[in-house]
Amino acid sequence: MWEDGPDAGGWIADLLGPFGPTVADAVPLGYRAHAIVPVPVPPPDDPQEHPGYVPTIEALIGVLASFTPRQHVHCAMWEGWSWWYPSGADPRTAPGMAARVVWPSGDEPSQEERDRARAEAREAMAAERVEQPNVRGLELPYRTYYVWRGPLESITAFRHHPHNPPSLIWPEDRSWFVGIPIYSDDIAIGGSDVLIDALSAVPLLETRRATRSDVLDIDD
Repeated sequence: MWEDGPDAGGWIADLLGPFGPTVADAVPLGYRAHAIVPVPVPPPDDPQEHPGYVPTIEALIGVLASFTPRQHVHCAMWEGWSWWYPSGADPRTAPGMAARVVWPSGDEPSQEERDRARAEAREAMAAERVEQPNVRGLELPYRTYYVWRGPLESITAFRHHPHNPPSLIWPEDRSWFVGIPIYSDDIAIGGSDVLIDALSAVPLLETRRATRSDVLDIDD
């Protein structure tokens, strides 16, 4: 369920460190322990076939479930992803949509075949787009986000965009916080020592303890 960004996350801005690639800019003040979890980087020759953040986030959810009983979480998605389209618009023709069909060498296709192929391409791309919610965005330094509230499993609601995870995730009691900056291949986490120890016990996550001044891996 989409929710008003300032009401849900207005507390975050004053607790972030200076804008930059550190844990302090990804996770607000107030957490006893911090960690960094790397995300496997897709091979440059075939990035679309890579599962992206999904396996790592699913492993995170498996740990966070024990620390998030009977409460929902808030997830903030950056408004700048190209797959958003304006509220009320047709996703097949909304700004940012362009379908170009390349025909194999050989017989020249008829105009009808071209039109049909282009329409099919538009439909396929439209299926991946998401309508901008009619809510106020959460404005943080240099970034604005759309926020939704749902069960812990809703963190992967946008799994059809595996390289575009939520940038900010926190439960209602704010007992932990997950920051995934759009410019990094690292996930920053704040929470209790017990939580960080639990994350470190999962081999898939390759968790390493961190401080707020630690620098995240920058996505080149």
